Amino acid sequence: MPPCTLQQVWPAPLDVSPEQMALAALRHEIDVLDDQLLALFERRLAIAARVGKAKDAPSGPHLKLRPDREQSVLDRVVAQAAPDNREAVESLWRQIVGWGLARQGRVQVRVWSPVEPTRAFDGARLRFGDAADMKVARDPQAALAWAAEGHGVAVLAINAGDPWWIGLRREWGSLCVFDGFGGETPTALAVGRIDPAALPGGRRVLITAGGDAGDGSGLRRCGLDTHHGWSLSLTDAPVSLGGDEGCVGAIG
Repeated sequence: MPPCTLQQVWPAPLDVSPEQMALAALRHEIDVLDDQLLALFERRLAIAARVGKAKDAPSGPHLKLRPDREQSVLDRVVAQAAPDNREAVESLWRQIVGWGLARQGRVQVRVWSPVEPTRAFDGARLRFGDAADMKVARDPQAALAWAAEGHGVAVLAINAGDPWWIGLRREWGSLCVFDGFGGETPTALAVGRIDPAALPGGRRVLITAGGDAGDGSGLRRCGLDTHHGWSLSLTDAPVSLGGDEGCVGAIG
């Protein structure tokens, strides 16, 4: 019988400690999982590209963003995750959703935040993922005009010396607030040409005359900003977009 020509790659079993064998087995298991995750992720990207062309995707003047759908997907997967993993799962799924959206066209984001710009950018990056094309806006009015033309999303700071939000009741009626960043009390809002039917379920964003005194509607409100008799606030009441209540969007 001819001599064996195979070269031994791993050390002989006698030279491998039980700890090394266990570590090698765990690494192999991770490699297998990585291969499976990659295959599933690429399948999801392919389906996301098809969704962009499907009949139920927003069309016409609206951006291809479905905050309601994103909210339901995120809520579902986070609820299934172990409590210790929920923060990691939310961050991962934001990236997954963001790259899926990029297959329908990269989300363009303009950020205006003269105070703590890093905080606003971090919130926007977490929301839209690394796939989003994010740039600084020179002023809020330029960002609003850009968003109103349907180019993308404007993320604008509130309580930053410019009451840009009043314009959502006036010249920027085509724009909707659809998210907020900065914690339970937002310090920045995301606005864009969102299909009203696709707004997330959650607190409604109100712009009303009357400052902190309110407008007599009886809605319980959480104030965010005021300017010359105008008030920006949130309410848990299920008010409709537009109308006498001054609803201009929702925050999930």
